Amino acid sequence: NEPGHYNFTIITAMGVITEGSKGLELQKSIERLEKERGVVTIRADTGTARSIDYNASRIEEAVETATQLKRPYGLVGYSQGCANGFNFESRMISGTPDQQSAITSPESGLVCRQLLFSAANGSMHGPAFNAKVHQLITMCEDFFKYQQGYFSRAFISSTLELVDNTLDSAAFQKFHGCAKCFLPDALRGFWREAQHLPHIPTCVLRGVLEDHTTPESLEMVCNLLTKQSSSPLHDSQVHVYDAVGHPVYVKNRNGRILKNIDMGGAIQRTHHWSPLSEEVEFVRTSRDVQHAVFDCAKDRHIFPFCDVNARFGVIHYKSEANKNGDNSKSDSS
Repeated sequence: NEPGHYNFTIITAMGVITEGSKGLELQKSIERLEKERGVVTIRADTGTARSIDYNASRIEEAVETATQLKRPYGLVGYSQGCANGFNFESRMISGTPDQQSAITSPESGLVCRQLLFSAANGSMHGPAFNAKVHQLITMCEDFFKYQQGYFSRAFISSTLELVDNTLDSAAFQKFHGCAKCFLPDALRGFWREAQHLPHIPTCVLRGVLEDHTTPESLEMVCNLLTKQSSSPLHDSQVHVYDAVGHPVYVKNRNGRILKNIDMGGAIQRTHHWSPLSEEVEFVRTSRDVQHAVFDCAKDRHIFPFCDVNARFGVIHYKSEANKNGDNSKSDSS
């Protein structure tokens, strides 16, 4: 593209484990993007292992900050952050007039989306883990029934009370709310009622692992997902046929709208943790260093997204935006 600064702001919503507004995902690429293209990035203060409703409210707070810049913005979601972004958009469209204006305003509204390894359609890890939990509960029930004769009633009551308190705790309930977003069945309810803007293009980045691009810390998870799904076409967390910009398991009008504006994208030879660097330093092994597993190109996660939307006029240069603003003022006078 031509050199110059874009009249554009990015709002990021990162994955299940994140520091929110203090996160460092893609930090160096974000700094380069701001230096070369003048694009300001605002990190939504999403929480670790929180529900998509909680995280959507945090994205709304970031949008309130972005609208003060008087520039259009785009959503960049990573993993669960994609579901958070879709949920945010649906809540704003069905919200108050002020909320609708914050997302539809031509001056400072939403103009495009970027999905990085999207988990908005769930993950095979979800139903597989769910089945294992049910099996574990059955095994524990059989085991503890046999042990009842060896322990006092007081000990059994204390144990059951401890289990109940754990399941009722705020931490467990927050984790449970997050875990539901990986279950396709749980996401059906969201996609069935969701609504999204029909003119917002969606860019997608998907990945498939190879032996030389697999972090050593993800080998077990990678093999587990391959075994559970009978398909190696995944990035260790989500499959390429799930990591798209539209609902796969729900067919309705909104799904057709999202499918029509899903621009897709080439499948990358990479892993689910490719946007991360400093955050995974504690699990980086000597083999990872030799293969440069975490030193892959970071700019591909956001630079092509901005450039392709600028090339097709979705994102404008600052000079063009100023000219359009002057023309509208002269027309009104």
